[in-house]
Amino acid sequence: MGNRVGIGRDIHKLFDGEPLVLGGVAINSARGFRTHSDGDVLCHALIDAMAGAMSDGDLGTHFPEDDPGSENARSLNFVVEFASYAVKQGFKVTNIDSFVTLGTVTLRPYIAEMQSNIAAALSIDPSFVSVKARSNDGIGPEGVGEAASATVIVLL
Repeated sequence: MGNRVGIGRDIHKLFDGEPLVLGGVAINSARGFRTHSDGDVLCHALIDAMAGAMSDGDLGTHFPEDDPGSENARSLNFVVEFASYAVKQGFKVTNIDSFVTLGTVTLRPYIAEMQSNIAAALSIDPSFVSVKARSNDGIGPEGVGEAASATVIVLL
């Protein structure tokens, strides 16, 4: 089928007292996502990137917000499910480059676990998964801790 590249991006507002999950990792933070699933922007952007590379919709196409089965779901499980779907369509993820932007929480201690979780969900070696963190230098909603976002580029 040849190589295909996709890009995905997601952003969610942060709320006091809600859990923050990124790359399937519970992050120690006073603010987190109030969304239909766990709100994991890294996993959501990854699915969008994979779907884009396949020319097959987006996250909402495959996991609609009005689906009761997705209520409070773990987004990393969506990645496992979508990766299985991709393989059935003849695709396999070979490389991921990503970054998460959140200026008010130090994410470096969590990156190795995020990479490991994503690699396991995709059945690839962690050396093919890059996760980087950006602070946005206090600029914009991510920089001041009002939101968190993720951007992912994937090679199938």
